[in-house]
Amino acid sequence: MPEKNDLCVVILAAGLGTRMKSDLPKVLHVLGDLPLAARVIKKISVLKPSKIVVVVGHKAGLVRETLGRYLEKNPMPAKVVFVTQRLLKGSGRAVQEAVPEIKSFKNTLILCGDAPLFRTLTLKRLRAAYAARRPDCLVMTADLAEPGSYGRIKRAADGTVRAIVEASDASPEELALQEVNSGTYFFRTSALLKALKTLKRKGPKGEYYLTDSLENILAAGGTVRAFKAADESEITGINSRRDLAGAYKMLNKRVILELMDNGVTVTDPDNTYIEEGVKIGRDTVIHPGMHISGKTVIGRNCRIGPYGVIEDCRIDDGAQVKFACCLSSSRVRSGCVIGPFARLRPLSDIGPDAEIGNFAEVKKSRIKRGCKMHHHSYVGDTAMGEKVNIGAGTITCNYDGKNKNRTVIGRGAFIGSNTNLVAPVRIGALAYTAAGSTITENVPGGMLAIARARQVLKQPKKR
Repeated sequence: MPEKNDLCVVILAAGLGTRMKSDLPKVLHVLGDLPLAARVIKKISVLKPSKIVVVVGHKAGLVRETLGRYLEKNPMPAKVVFVTQRLLKGSGRAVQEAVPEIKSFKNTLILCGDAPLFRTLTLKRLRAAYAARRPDCLVMTADLAEPGSYGRIKRAADGTVRAIVEASDASPEELALQEVNSGTYFFRTSALLKALKTLKRKGPKGEYYLTDSLENILAAGGTVRAFKAADESEITGINSRRDLAGAYKMLNKRVILELMDNGVTVTDPDNTYIEEGVKIGRDTVIHPGMHISGKTVIGRNCRIGPYGVIEDCRIDDGAQVKFACCLSSSRVRSGCVIGPFARLRPLSDIGPDAEIGNFAEVKKSRIKRGCKMHHHSYVGDTAMGEKVNIGAGTITCNYDGKNKNRTVIGRGAFIGSNTNLVAPVRIGALAYTAAGSTITENVPGGMLAIARARQVLKQPKKR
């Protein structure tokens, strides 16, 4: 195993991506909930490298800005630096321009920013194979029934790699080879640096191929070995909109099959969308049309959907999220019932056995055990005690035009329908508000607050 702090990762993210037919750089196109390059960064963090070097080129400023925002929200333990590829002439040239950042490390892992479908487990096995054999280069490969434009792997009799031949330069015999190059390599850095010095321009575009560095290593008496991925989909590169859609389908299928193998019921896998990294407990049922993403964790024996969006949430055992709900960055505790047609905005925490009903919205509020908020209400910036009842049409008026103000509702309070709670305001334990009231002052515990004009009856004017 490579020693701690001796690994540098290089992500190649400088390409034009002309086949995407887009003004957006290819590595910024979104796969699921993340740009392609961000997904690669997230996955390689499992190896705990000391440095991650992202080589940018086409629209470098936009790539830096977008990935920078991702890194602000998701800090890496490794130092992340950006290197601009000034001469956009192939992968070999990209790595040459990254040399100042990698030269002090013993080992260098190189990946493509447009190929994020590898599993983290495969990446760990790749590193273990590299550590066990200690070649100058270990390239990840796969067998493809239709190799297409992938570079072909030529092996020697002892199984080591003799060459990687680009499809455009391959002979008919070489094109018939089915083992292909993934574009992912572990290098002994000293061997890589020597090999990069003698790269020459090739092909109709006069590019520097990184694959030629392997030939230079072999010519210098070094060793190149291959690590074959068990699942060919893991090496898939994304070059077009069709590739992007196909990659999402592959990724989603992989996630759902793994969940089902671990005891989760997904009633319609073809119409359910669950991101990598989502965790779901045994005997939970996921109904069709759900989009579940981010750092979401769902416990056991939950019922989720059909239809709706859950992003970056924690949902405890036995909770229900009914039809067409939208939950973001919130906590739903055991036994809760959410929806249908409910929305939890960020920093909402719904206590055990609470009920948030149809067309109800909660934002940045703590709602404790057994509370009921069944329909057509908005609660924001609120601390709510246990067993509070929120009548239909209740609103916490938390924004005064400048500041967000808090509402506190004590244990067992009963808030009548169409009450406006003008924050900052405090409702005491077991207090009541009359239906249709606009409450602007604190209500002591056990008291009934009535804040509405007395009904007046008048004879209408005759027309």
